[in-house]
Amino acid sequence: MLLLYFVVAGLLLGAVTRGRFAALADVRFRWWALALGGMAFQVLLFGDALGSRVGAAGPALYVLSTAVVLAALLRNVRLAGFPIIALGASINLAVIVANGGQMPAEPNAFAALNGLPIIPTALFSNSILAGSHTVLPFLGDVMVLPRPLPFANVFSIGDVIIGLGAMVFIVRTMHAGRVAPDVAPPLSAGLGQAGVNGP
Repeated sequence: MLLLYFVVAGLLLGAVTRGRFAALADVRFRWWALALGGMAFQVLLFGDALGSRVGAAGPALYVLSTAVVLAALLRNVRLAGFPIIALGASINLAVIVANGGQMPAEPNAFAALNGLPIIPTALFSNSILAGSHTVLPFLGDVMVLPRPLPFANVFSIGDVIIGLGAMVFIVRTMHAGRVAPDVAPPLSAGLGQAGVNGP
């Protein structure tokens, strides 16, 4: 998973520039349950649990779950880096919708990853091989994280933008050292204040 590389890079960069890991724990995401729910559903959708049963409904379910995650990202767009993350996610969703509910993947990228230009699964997949019919093929999965690197896979420009946004979020948050004004403070802070000043 390409995003993990950007997350690790952001943590390392934040650390070497003397950012605070503890500051990340102060961030409060709005609609976090919606985002986690959308991503968890996709894990099921691309696995044995649902992937062999959804049939023609797969593309619509993929689009819907991706839109749900994007809505949660937009709800937190004032957080550092989230406009960049939302931009990348929007590009990916636009390409998916334009191609019938699946992300087009360059055959040569799959060949570089698997040795053959095929999608190696009989289950519903979020990917479809690009061809002459593909809309916006250059925004699909045209790059590859090769084996034997961990989480080897094909990825898109949108994925790179999402990763860069995640790096910006991590580094800037580690240096902010406080909760952003538009984000609700931790519950413990409110309880502490109430205990000092009274009801």
